[in-house]
Amino acid sequence: MAKIDNNERLYKARRVTWIGMIWNVFLTILKFVVGFMARSSALIADAVHSLSDFASDISVLIGLKVASKPVDHDHNYGHGKFETLAAIIVGFMLFLAGIGILWNSIITIYDHFTGVPIFQPGTIALYAIIASILVKEGLYRYTVISGKSLNSQVLIANAWHHRSDALSSIAVLIGVSGAILLGERWVILDPISAGLVSILILKVAAQSSYDSFNELMEVSLGKERQKEILALVAEVPGVSIPHNLKTRKIGNTVAIDMHIKVDKDLSIVKAHDISTLVENKLKEAFGAESFISIHVEPLIE
Repeated sequence: MAKIDNNERLYKARRVTWIGMIWNVFLTILKFVVGFMARSSALIADAVHSLSDFASDISVLIGLKVASKPVDHDHNYGHGKFETLAAIIVGFMLFLAGIGILWNSIITIYDHFTGVPIFQPGTIALYAIIASILVKEGLYRYTVISGKSLNSQVLIANAWHHRSDALSSIAVLIGVSGAILLGERWVILDPISAGLVSILILKVAAQSSYDSFNELMEVSLGKERQKEILALVAEVPGVSIPHNLKTRKIGNTVAIDMHIKVDKDLSIVKAHDISTLVENKLKEAFGAESFISIHVEPLIE
């Protein structure tokens, strides 16, 4: 697959995020209005989750904008880490949303068992929930496919934000349906479903943040990718014993540092030419913007 130009990548990533943000605004308003009309605590909690989606979209847009800035005098490796930071912020906001929903459900369930009445949700809530499930699952699929094609961790993290909202709405649909169809004795299903949703949200938040934290801590590209790099370099004529390989990601860009050995009798010019071949081969595989550093050593028998 051809490497996407950074400007094109930014445009596509922002377009995906804007589409998601517009739908999140619509769903947030819809769920809040219907939630209060239908007196459904689960739907109102789901609306809060959608509101956190909107906030995360803003973080993503800011992160993509800053991360796209080119290398400059003060940032020799570009601004890609800001995209990683934005992905972590998305995960953190998702975690806060989960905690908020869990706390609200616990309080409501406690109130129910201490004699505080819980209102039975209105049927109109079901239509809003079904609409939310369809829209958010569609947004998840659209965003995760775009995130993978653009190799954007922040888009993938935001896609899981959409998926968590779809899962949230499914649980809410089950709880609200039970509270409506099974009668007043089962109205407790409304806050219980909200609590179960919060656990799913917290799990997704942990998963979506893990890779971003690793990237911020400059974890390597992994054993398989490192084997691939060593194999590519070994194919270059004149290269012997590629070693001391170090890799990391800077946003969407790969950084590779390694040592190679060449014939000790080669001139500096010839040795430099070989290192240039290695650099070009790696950039062909990982993108022209990749940061490649090759240290040449003499091969001594």
